Amino acid sequence: MAATTLLTSDQFLALPMEYDQWGNRIRDELIAGEIVLKPMRGIRHSIVQAEIGSRFTIFLHANPHLQLQCLFGLRAQIGEMDAFAPDVCVTTCSRLAEPVQFFQGAPELAIEVVSDSDTACHLKRKADMYRKGGSSSVWIVYPEARSVMVYTSESVRELKGDQRITNPLLPGFSSPVAAFFELT
Repeated sequence: MAATTLLTSDQFLALPMEYDQWGNRIRDELIAGEIVLKPMRGIRHSIVQAEIGSRFTIFLHANPHLQLQCLFGLRAQIGEMDAFAPDVCVTTCSRLAEPVQFFQGAPELAIEVVSDSDTACHLKRKADMYRKGGSSSVWIVYPEARSVMVYTSESVRELKGDQRITNPLLPGFSSPVAAFFELT
């Protein structure tokens, strides 16, 4: 069995973007120094991602004083051996003003919508590295289970159904978890 060559996040982010035969960018991330290809998102994944993102976008437009931005698929250099693209994230506007090619560090709130190709090991690594990189909260969203695991420095908890999800970064934001899955 051949040994895998590990990359640093600097090496990974310096690689040229790759495209498939139809011109779609091939999605990949660096997890613990290994390139992990991300298959095209399924319909359910895309719907859940859009529903979460639209709820944040509406909230943030109504609350510009928070100086926060909701982004999708932002490529972020999380650590020395990790570069992720969270499905949805919220970060301060001031961090987006930095003149860098890739987002440095973890967004304040990182959200990953679980796909069939995600492994428990990768999801755990990503949640840990987001938190280590500066995220105050990480949400791992499970469309099949219709639940959200919320990771903070104080706890890990699962929310489902009519349980309301909130975040201190977003004072006044509240949504029943079930709303993320209404269209799936």
